[in-house]
Amino acid sequence: MREAFPDSHIAWIVEKKSADVVLGNPYLDEVIVWDRTKVPGLIRGTSHFVKSISGLSKQLKQRKFDVCVDLQGLLRSAGVCLVSGAKRRIGFSDGAEGSVYLYHETYDPGGDDVNAQQRNLDLLKTIGVHSTNTAMYMPVGDEDRAFAQSFLDRCGLKDEKVVAFCPATTWVNKHWTVEGWSQVADLLHERHGVRSLILGSKANLEMAEQIVNGSHCNPVISAGQTTLKQAGALMEKCTAVIGVDTGLLHMSVALDRPTVGLFGASAWRCFRKKHNFIWVAKDFPCSPCRRPPTCKNIDCMQAITPEDVESAAAPWLG
Repeated sequence: MREAFPDSHIAWIVEKKSADVVLGNPYLDEVIVWDRTKVPGLIRGTSHFVKSISGLSKQLKQRKFDVCVDLQGLLRSAGVCLVSGAKRRIGFSDGAEGSVYLYHETYDPGGDDVNAQQRNLDLLKTIGVHSTNTAMYMPVGDEDRAFAQSFLDRCGLKDEKVVAFCPATTWVNKHWTVEGWSQVADLLHERHGVRSLILGSKANLEMAEQIVNGSHCNPVISAGQTTLKQAGALMEKCTAVIGVDTGLLHMSVALDRPTVGLFGASAWRCFRKKHNFIWVAKDFPCSPCRRPPTCKNIDCMQAITPEDVESAAAPWLG
């Protein structure tokens, strides 16, 4: 968009929990952070949401946007488009939760075989932008890198070869097994002399501790101790990153790190393999199951073995 419209004002509206991925991006004129915190209770929660979206609406309408492009395709993101006051609201024709009814124009992305980055780029055809440059970018600053180096030094990983684990995400049907992660940590240590670093949020601490308790090589936990930018800086210092379909995995790809993705329940076939991004997945006729999962055991994820994961990462560890 910046190349196509060098003199335009480009703003990105992002929720506070994900703002780190966008703040500092040099192609933007402005990052508008929507502090959409959840409040318990139907009445209080609804009241808080209405107040929050009303405040955002006032903020957006002051800027008099011409176009609002919704890349997420959910009701809340389409709602942001609606309250922006933009003269053109654009989104995907397969948007979920009734979001399509809030757009002026829709774009049909075609089948599921289009990779996720190109799908988003193709939406820009509606405003005359044609691109196949699927490279992603995430800004990481000097302060974040200083934190990462200090953290690794403090944990005794200064001179170690480290692989980052991203084992958790919001949808449990995307998760692999705790036992699998523990065994991969041990395999990487035994065969390659590699230490493991477990990334994530505070909500992932219990899983991280279970992985550590199930292994013999004492992985290090950074989950719950970093911002997203600091986690990105830690990834930069790792030899490789292994993860399920979660935001941290996509950050790793954006940072151009050697990355192994573990897929099954989610739509993994739309991700483009690169020289330093590969996926490990088993072909099941029911995959992807999207949400909710169609089986109790998530057989497609259970079918991935620790040896599968170790062998996928091995070429980067020599």
